[in-house]
Amino acid sequence: MNKGGSQMKIIEYETQYQDAILEISLEWLNKYDILEEVDIEMLKYPERILEKDGHIFLAQEEDGEISGMVMLENHGESCEVLKFGVREIYQGRGIGRKLMREAIHAAKAEGKKKLTLCSNHQLSSALHLYQEMGFCYVDRVSSCFVMSDVFMEMDLGLK
Repeated sequence: MNKGGSQMKIIEYETQYQDAILEISLEWLNKYDILEEVDIEMLKYPERILEKDGHIFLAQEEDGEISGMVMLENHGESCEVLKFGVREIYQGRGIGRKLMREAIHAAKAEGKKKLTLCSNHQLSSALHLYQEMGFCYVDRVSSCFVMSDVFMEMDLGLK
């Protein structure tokens, strides 16, 4: 595989990609032993995000394979970033950065004031990327994820 030259594109979720989003998320949730029942619910019923004017962006490789994903849940004046992940074999190619840029762009285009996320301290690569993209650490907020121990947000009004 030509690591640098492949044509990856960002697409919106469609139902035929449900298995792919489950596989992408289960890969890292199981690796770090942070899988929760609420994760399974979210991945089995992704249309719940879309029905509430949220988004699911997917990274699609030239051969059609889905290599990464990010969900954006609509919370009125803000959006929450959920289930952000890239398949391990595709990591290190900037896919996560492109997905996050797309999520930020969509939130700004809809006039959102901020992006929020909750994560786990073990996910150091993701945390590093969030910081590089402009997210800042905040105090604990209420979350449906028991395993979340890191909370971040990005003010979209300043950029």
